[in-house]
Amino acid sequence: MELAIVGNGPGGVELAKSLAGEFDVTIVEKEHLPHYSKPMLSHYIAGFIPEEKLFPYPSDWYEKKGINLLLGTEAKLIDRFRKVLVTSDGELPYDALVIATGAKARRPSIPGREHVLTLRTLDDARLIRERLEGEGEITILGGGFIALELAGNLAKADYTVRVVHRGRTLLGLDEELSERIREALEGVGVEFHLETNALEAEEEGLKTDRGYIPGRLKVCAFGIVPNKGLAVRSGIHAGRGILVDEKFRTSSKDVYAIGDCAEHGGVVGGTARSAVGQAKVLANVLRGADDRYDFSFRSAFFKFADFGVAIIGKTKGRGKWLYENTKVFYEGDRPIGAVALGDLKKAMKLEKAIRERLPIE
Repeated sequence: MELAIVGNGPGGVELAKSLAGEFDVTIVEKEHLPHYSKPMLSHYIAGFIPEEKLFPYPSDWYEKKGINLLLGTEAKLIDRFRKVLVTSDGELPYDALVIATGAKARRPSIPGREHVLTLRTLDDARLIRERLEGEGEITILGGGFIALELAGNLAKADYTVRVVHRGRTLLGLDEELSERIREALEGVGVEFHLETNALEAEEEGLKTDRGYIPGRLKVCAFGIVPNKGLAVRSGIHAGRGILVDEKFRTSSKDVYAIGDCAEHGGVVGGTARSAVGQAKVLANVLRGADDRYDFSFRSAFFKFADFGVAIIGKTKGRGKWLYENTKVFYEGDRPIGAVALGDLKKAMKLEKAIRERLPIE
């Protein structure tokens, strides 16, 4: 059975790894690089790891696994009637096709956006690292996990770091939790400008509604835009991302989508962890198992400098502190979510308990 995967990110490579040997797997990737770890890019920019450590698999890994890797190849169109993927290097027939094209970084909509960089690819990271070594300081726009991960690592590496965020809280959490995270990052030197709107970027700094923030190096890190172009060109239904069901089926027979490019119930995954989890479920689906992915339960684990944060399930509404570093959220008497600060090992046990509706110790 011919399985074509478009995209070599965490979802695409996990799926290929799971099904190699059972299917004839081909990965189509427009970048010229084999799989690398995007969650580790901020560690690379900070100088904590060399570039080669971003690549988890040796150069001959794909070949040994029996995976046909087509680098520098762009997927142009899915011919759904002939079951052929049209690429920049020719046509590729498929029995099942999986779109795992990820997302691109959201760019700011302010004047002077050409003075603001984004972080999504290794090329982006190389440019930021080069500029950072010259400037010694950085202004990061955003209050989500990409912004805070970058801010924490660069502050830990002794760079001057400013975070500009239009919201009052971080990571969409309540004020109490947000303050704990902010204090931890301020402890390593991050300077926060909350409830601050960027108005215009200039070469030498940033105009905001709360004054001028100097700094030549500015990076936008507030959100992603799903790469849905291949699906849209091919007549496959899309909203913000490519629309899928619990089995990752798109509106086109034998075409699936996973990871940051896929949308279910208004939700886009947004993390490497969720893309890997989705790939594991889709591998079972393609084997013929009756598996499905629970989009209603989301969890994410981050490390900002040396400060761990786990966001598990639903974190809105009535919450109470279970331990000094763990806040649990309830619907009636049932735990539906939690935020754990610091100890991520304990958080994994907590995630299992909430997901499986087990008692929380």
